[in-house]
Amino acid sequence: MPVLGYVPRDLPNASPVREPIDWQRRTDPREFCASWTVPADEAIFRGHYPGFLIFPGVCLVESVHRVAVIHAAEHGISMLLCGIEHARFLHPVFPGDRIVVAGRTTTAEDDCGYTATISSQSGDGKPEPAARIRLRYRRCGR
Repeated sequence: MPVLGYVPRDLPNASPVREPIDWQRRTDPREFCASWTVPADEAIFRGHYPGFLIFPGVCLVESVHRVAVIHAAEHGISMLLCGIEHARFLHPVFPGDRIVVAGRTTTAEDDCGYTATISSQSGDGKPEPAARIRLRYRRCGR
């Protein structure tokens, strides 16, 4: 059950990840889970594999980044992306798919990491693992 609907319009609009995000509350503050639907008319699909429209892998990485930034902000943490430690794309995400970004954070002094699995669900089909992504951040402005 979503407990928070967040529209990341306050973040820079260079990203195609602009849909309302539904957050699932977790008992462990290191865990996160968010979902949204990839709009079928998203401009990023024009020209990206014409005839076989898929959500670009870089947008899946951006999805994890958006969730990480929002999750950190909810816990009073400001951070800067330092790198992509791991990105494995397992299944395409299509226009209109519902995607779920779920995972957990790790921290060590000034660094923190976000490891997430992205699943996608087309229509009434079962969710498919779409990607596994691990991002590294540097905390700033403590």
